[in-house]
Amino acid sequence: MAHPVTWAKKKFFYPIGNTPPASFTSDLDAETSAAILLLGCGDPRSILYTVYSEPSASRSLDFTCCDAEPAILARNVLLLTMILDKDCNANQIKGTVWNMFFHLFLDKRSLDRVRQQCQKLVDLSVSIESWEKGKYSGLLRFCSAHTLKELHRQWCLYIMLDDNAKKSHLSKAFRLGMQTVRDMFPDSCIYTAGRSAGPVWLSVIQPGEEQYRRYWKTGVTFDDAAQVSAATFVNPTFAYDSSGEDFNVHYGTDPILAFHLGMAAKLPCSTKRNPSVSELVGIAKEQFKEWCLAFRERFKGGQANLVIRLWVGDALAFSKALRIFSETDSTNTGVYPSAWEVTPIILDGQDYSKTTQNEAPLRFDIIDTSNLMDHLGLLNILVATVPLLQDHPAATLYTNSLLNFEEAGGRFANRACTDIATLSLLLGIIPASYVSGFATRTNIHEVCMSVGTTSGIVRSYQELVLWKRAPTDNIPGPLQIAAKPLANILFNIYLQMFKDDDISRLSSVTATFQGFIHYHRSSFAAFLALVKQRVNSDWTHVMDYVMSLIERDKTLLTGLNNVQDLYCQFHIHEVCTASAMLVPSLGNHPSRVFDGWDDIPPAVCIVLQVPRKYLEGLESLRANDIGTPILQCEIESQLHQNIFSAIHFFFGTTTPSTSDPRHLIPNEDTTRWRGSSPLIVSFYVPSWLLTVQTPRTKVRLRIHPRSIASPMIYSVLGPLLCIFSADLLDKTHVQVVRRRPGDPREPVKLQGSNNAPESHTQLVSMLTDKDSKKVNGLTGKLNIKHPTLQATFRACPLSDIKVEQSSPFSMLVSIGQAHQEIVSFPYPIDGSNPKTRIARKSLYIEVDVGLYQPNSHQEGLTANPFPVVQRNSNLIPWNIHRVNLEKLPEVDITHPKCQWLAHHLLVTLSYDEPSGGAPPAGRRDLIQDISRTIRDIFISAGKDGNPRQAIIMRDPKGNSVPGEILMFLNCVRLDLPSHTIIADACAVPLDLLSDLSSKTFSKCLHKTQNGMVEIQMSSREIRAWWQLLPILAERCRTWSHANNCKFRSAGMSNNDPDLNISPLCKCGRGKSLPPSFLKGEYKNLAPFATRVAFGPLFPVTCLESVANNLLTRLDAIMRGESKASEVCDLCGKAGQPRLMRCSACGRAKYCSKECQKEDWKIHRVGCKTSNKAQIHSSK
Repeated sequence: MAHPVTWAKKKFFYPIGNTPPASFTSDLDAETSAAILLLGCGDPRSILYTVYSEPSASRSLDFTCCDAEPAILARNVLLLTMILDKDCNANQIKGTVWNMFFHLFLDKRSLDRVRQQCQKLVDLSVSIESWEKGKYSGLLRFCSAHTLKELHRQWCLYIMLDDNAKKSHLSKAFRLGMQTVRDMFPDSCIYTAGRSAGPVWLSVIQPGEEQYRRYWKTGVTFDDAAQVSAATFVNPTFAYDSSGEDFNVHYGTDPILAFHLGMAAKLPCSTKRNPSVSELVGIAKEQFKEWCLAFRERFKGGQANLVIRLWVGDALAFSKALRIFSETDSTNTGVYPSAWEVTPIILDGQDYSKTTQNEAPLRFDIIDTSNLMDHLGLLNILVATVPLLQDHPAATLYTNSLLNFEEAGGRFANRACTDIATLSLLLGIIPASYVSGFATRTNIHEVCMSVGTTSGIVRSYQELVLWKRAPTDNIPGPLQIAAKPLANILFNIYLQMFKDDDISRLSSVTATFQGFIHYHRSSFAAFLALVKQRVNSDWTHVMDYVMSLIERDKTLLTGLNNVQDLYCQFHIHEVCTASAMLVPSLGNHPSRVFDGWDDIPPAVCIVLQVPRKYLEGLESLRANDIGTPILQCEIESQLHQNIFSAIHFFFGTTTPSTSDPRHLIPNEDTTRWRGSSPLIVSFYVPSWLLTVQTPRTKVRLRIHPRSIASPMIYSVLGPLLCIFSADLLDKTHVQVVRRRPGDPREPVKLQGSNNAPESHTQLVSMLTDKDSKKVNGLTGKLNIKHPTLQATFRACPLSDIKVEQSSPFSMLVSIGQAHQEIVSFPYPIDGSNPKTRIARKSLYIEVDVGLYQPNSHQEGLTANPFPVVQRNSNLIPWNIHRVNLEKLPEVDITHPKCQWLAHHLLVTLSYDEPSGGAPPAGRRDLIQDISRTIRDIFISAGKDGNPRQAIIMRDPKGNSVPGEILMFLNCVRLDLPSHTIIADACAVPLDLLSDLSSKTFSKCLHKTQNGMVEIQMSSREIRAWWQLLPILAERCRTWSHANNCKFRSAGMSNNDPDLNISPLCKCGRGKSLPPSFLKGEYKNLAPFATRVAFGPLFPVTCLESVANNLLTRLDAIMRGESKASEVCDLCGKAGQPRLMRCSACGRAKYCSKECQKEDWKIHRVGCKTSNKAQIHSSK
């Protein structure tokens, strides 16, 4: 397994999600079919919401859902089939269906409904064949017979919970467990509901806490005493999980957290008081009903364009199995489904046969990994999923992590084990918001909740990162790098992966718990195997250098103790076979391990049988006392102590194969922890190591000393933390065989492209820093291959060969006046100071560029801060998510007491000042200017109860019309999944109105003269808006581009927009406009208007710390106006030496003239003496 194995007899059960759902198609275009892989899928709320948020049912959606907990998938199928049944209606969804899925206790009617549905599923799930004949098989498909068997077992357990003694026992266990949770937070603040509320989090916290406490007291969401009293039966779907029959529900569970509580902004009470508990529950139930009905409607008539596939098991193992199947066509993948199961993954489900009509996807447009990186490690997740992600630049991998707010900005890079640019180049995937420097989704409200919080459930926030391919169609060949610099980079990553073992971090050899350990040497080998497929180098020399550095390293305490495991894993993953792995002649070695062997492979498997009685000490400890310690094996003699961590377990016995006695057949005890069978442990070792051992050599199973969370384990196992030990030659307990039991056919070769550089017109090489620890530049090589161009190139004067940056990911090479070539790069570049080498004889041009650094003010994405990618002739914004405006609720922001809007806009894009002082007029200023303009529009729309719906954007220094934009704000909507707001608007570039009579134009503008806001901006920002407008139209588009659309055919190449040509294509003019625009005073402009959607831009918490000026400003707000008045309105700092007030209105406060000037764009909207100056007067 790619992750260290933990002793996890008892695990928490997560039957309900604790975050609101997302739309999995919001980063794709609206037309193309989507294959979506959900690893650690949890409950189906995001599947339901994705279906609900789709503009139409025409697009095919194919979900593949993987979860290690069978009970989660069993509950999901139970829910989805109940929704699809003919007798299901809106009342039942909000009644018995809601009760079944969210209540810990049920009334008799709801319990009977659960049993009826379970019996139906049990009858249908006897086999894959019987399921195929059932009415749900068109929607719900199973990836393996094993998965169907596991879910069948769960449904049987739900039905069998009918014994009175068992019901009484479980009821007591539930009540005791609920009381334990209540005792955990007797006086603490519980802020978790705020996470689901987005902009209105402040108003939801108090009733959300009350709801949480009520739920953990009653087990239901009822507020009617009679209904609470009637719910006396244990909900069987909460009573059984992989830990057995008990109450294991996680203490963070709360039904309302799985919904968009931001809808509280639409409650009639929103400007008067906080919502009540019943109102929050009502919001959740109403959304649940709407999503379920949309799902039901989508499947009406048995539509075949929606499929949900199910698989039970470890996410990393399933990803590896899919990859092996895609490259070998073998359904018997040879991969264990988890670290504690021995039957290999066999994809014998309904759709992994080459003859099937409904072939399951093996590469995916979207991969969501939930928060698995917290449990499995970021590098393990990336290594497993990147090969499964489609190659097009719209394909997106989501990773999510729960971070402490003190770690804002730093933990992301630490988890990457190297700088982000280096990791992105090695793996070919980029964190989009990180390199863009802004996000259109926000988690800042979660960070806000942590300000001043010292106790309770919330001292952390969710951080979502979107990983994408580079937004370019002109992908160069494999990356090149010299052997020694690459070895240094890989060695530095090695040190970071195992920094828990760094001597400088340890106070002593017996140092205690260091936090979660996510990597062992097999993890590093798997990472190198993937890098080897992507990067061209002299890999023989690379690995020689890497191994030399590792062997000489003195910083890792047990580095050399793990080196034999590392070299063994290098061999298994086909990275290299170290010379140390080669078995010498046996001669007269005292070891009798290989007696009778005709040939000895470089690596063999040790199988250790641990009698059950040796596990009793650990099993006697409470789950809270033992935690999740990591298991490892050792081979120890007088000469060596070697640690092996890539180990596998199962309960049962083994028997030698009749055809090959050096292969063991497993006999698995499916009762596992509840049974009495011994524990079988297996791990690979270099064969040579066993030839030099003495008769007293020991094989041990022990606990990793730095994964101990409680000293009680030492009292049970002793100072060596040894669970079991046996002599190497003890054939009763130790066997040496060729492969692991079950024959998973290790190693399995995974194919990968490692093309020779000569086959490509373009090549990109990586340049490293002085210490060769990270990549700090790239060299693009353009080979001149066309005969005509070769002649031009040789004859062209050097002065006519020019190189300039044309986009964030490319350089434009001009050869004379008539020919241009694009040199593309797989990561954003700084092309402001390129170095060029021109080789006329060898016919190539090389360009050296730097890497864009998000924390700097380099050009980077300035050429086009908003890239657009093309897929199947459809255009997709690369770093701005798509929305379906019709499914986003309107919200009134004009009420004088709508305080949440001001708080929300305060936390829009706010960067830390660089240490060198104010930034130059570069990219960061540009994005900040756009952010402030957007903030300006929302402030003007919500000011003093008088919405200003007409805005004109212009450069006061430019000409009167070119570049001017009319923006008509139709309404403001809640972008609930993104925790923000969206302006639903219509855009009209003024140059389009040249065809409109002056009388009609003047009439339209005269009607809004007193309500039109003029926003002045620099020519640089005007050009940026010219680039941005087509993206804003594309993100909410429901119409189709014409086949001859110039934007579609050109791929919306808007790096250098012409302000005399409309940035918006003709295809969307006058289409899908809202009724308020068509019937209002602007209706004569409808033929020229294009619907657009824009919202605030937010800081990226994984990029920069928000604990500085942003949190200072937030803290001022949360301390109240008296405290807020002591800081500058712009930067949040104190006066220098005192604050100064705006001389016009006397309200705004600034620490300096520079801050006052910087804030004028926002403040002028609210400055009472300047309103007239901001009214646009048409003539």
